[in-house]
Amino acid sequence: MKKKFLKLFAMIFSVALLVTGCATVSNVYDENGDPIYFETPTFFGGQVAKIGNYLYYANGYTDASAESFDYNTAAQTGYLARIDLSTDFVFDEETEDSLKPNTSPENSEKVSDRFVGYQNQNMFAYGSYLYFTSTNTHRTSSLENDYSRVTLFRVAFNGDNLTEIYTTRYDDSSSIEVVEGSDGNYYYVICAQNSEEKYELSSIKIGDSLGSRVLLAENVESYAIADENSSSKNVIYSATNDDGEIEIKAVDFATEETTDYSYATSIEISFLDRVGDIVFYSADTANSDIEIYYKDVSTFDTNFDASNRFFSADSISEVLAVEGGYVFVSGNGGLIYKTLNGSSVPLLSSDTTFDLLFERDGWIYYSSSTEINRISVVDQTIENVITMTSMISGACGYSDGYIYFFAQLEETESDSSSEDATTDENYYLYRASLDGTGNYQLIGKTI
Repeated sequence: MKKKFLKLFAMIFSVALLVTGCATVSNVYDENGDPIYFETPTFFGGQVAKIGNYLYYANGYTDASAESFDYNTAAQTGYLARIDLSTDFVFDEETEDSLKPNTSPENSEKVSDRFVGYQNQNMFAYGSYLYFTSTNTHRTSSLENDYSRVTLFRVAFNGDNLTEIYTTRYDDSSSIEVVEGSDGNYYYVICAQNSEEKYELSSIKIGDSLGSRVLLAENVESYAIADENSSSKNVIYSATNDDGEIEIKAVDFATEETTDYSYATSIEISFLDRVGDIVFYSADTANSDIEIYYKDVSTFDTNFDASNRFFSADSISEVLAVEGGYVFVSGNGGLIYKTLNGSSVPLLSSDTTFDLLFERDGWIYYSSSTEINRISVVDQTIENVITMTSMISGACGYSDGYIYFFAQLEETESDSSSEDATTDENYYLYRASLDGTGNYQLIGKTI
């Protein structure tokens, strides 16, 4: 009888582990001893998040779009990890001081085996959870892997309660934003391709409890999603109706209420970006080439027309509000600063290869495959933040005065002198000071 009871207890315990999970690391508390809780979604610009004294991060990076991509191999380095930043890093006793910037600290912890270090990462903290994206592991009906899709996950700060939220198609024109809705809740607002050059809009409520996916609009051709500074929490979009006419609508992603702003016009409108209540769009008229215009959508007293010209180009992207104006990437690939009604100031020419990262204190940070630099919007001064032999451009985050990025291990003199040395070609997380002072420091754990 006792053996049967023990077997039954073991079965119940095993099922409980499957349902609830088992904490992989300790919980995180604030200075008052209370569990860390984020009242609003908090982003850190990349594949890192600062939770209390801990930095959560993707340990390594692998391009999931490469033909040679293998999920299991990539997950060996690109898992979710954390390290306590309030204590000194611990190194192997045999590690020389001169090698520490290129040597992994030993006191990092694995939080989840899920692969997070790749190009479509979207990581932030909200409530008691870390939200992140991972490559899709669901196979197609023909049992093939489709890594062009991404899966939204969240996990408790101690590694418990890993939850799959939604899987979506994702490409260069898709977007996954997190915005407060008109009801005070926060939502994933997802625009993903559903057919050639057509998109569908959907939303998912997040927070202590998760909502179901809600389809907001289909056959969308261009869109502008509200941000945290927008007075109207909606998505403005264009679509062609059954009669072949262009329609312009706005949909509230919390209430699903749709407002029609269509009007009779021969102008072809394409929405490009949105900052607060300013929507940027291109207009193709019969009298001029395509140019960029803007509209303040806090009121809809005028139509989307060709009256408020912003910039002469066929497209702009990655618009950031900074120093009373806007920084954006022009259609030819240059970086421009401009106020709404002022003249444009070139910051970087189209001959410069760069990925725009983020803005901090009037500095625009950008990267290439070997450098991270920053440029002042005020006087166009350029400063180098870090230079390394091989880096992943564009996948960078920041916290507490540091920029975090992925790079290959820098070769040392002892490496090159060893006949039996093998080259580790993986990319691991590093950090460097945001102002470019000091040395780099390896954070990721090597294999």
